[in-house]
Amino acid sequence: MKRPLPTILAMLSPLLAQTPPGGTLTVSGQTIKLTQAYAYAVEGFFDKTKNDTVVLLTDRAVPPAQLRDRFALTRLAEEGKLCFVQETIDASGQVVNFTVGHRAFKVSPSGGSTEHRFEGKLDGRTISGKVYTRGPQDAFGGTKYDYTATFSATVQPKK
Repeated sequence: MKRPLPTILAMLSPLLAQTPPGGTLTVSGQTIKLTQAYAYAVEGFFDKTKNDTVVLLTDRAVPPAQLRDRFALTRLAEEGKLCFVQETIDASGQVVNFTVGHRAFKVSPSGGSTEHRFEGKLDGRTISGKVYTRGPQDAFGGTKYDYTATFSATVQPKK
C-alpha cells in the first residue's frame, strides 16, 4: 500500500524530535507539559559568520513542513492545536529572540528580552541545557506566562 509523502512525513515527525524535554509552560494559570524538543541552525542574526540555533519545545509533535515556519506554529497555537516555546540562541549562548505560542494570547509574545534565558552547552551539532523565564511575564493584553524546561537535541543543519 502506497502512502502519500505528507502522511509519511507526519509519521516521521516524532523521530525528528529529540530526547523529551522535562518542563512546562504556564499560561494564565494553566500548566502545559512540554514533550517535544527540536533544534535547527539558522544564519546568525547579529553575526552572519556564525550560526544561531533555534530551539523549539512543544506539547506535541510538529510536522516537518511546519517545524521552521513561525507563522504556521503561531496559527496552530491560536487554533488551540499547539503550545510552544521557541528560543533563538546565538553562538555565545545568548537568547536573541523568543516566541511563545498558546491560544490564550491575543498576540503571541515574541522579540528579544533578557528575561528569557538559556543555560547549557551548544557546539553547533548538539544543544542541551535549560531554557526559562526569570519569573512570570506579562504578554500583551495582560496574559501572564512563564516556562522552564531542560532538554537535549541534535541541531539540524540550516536550509
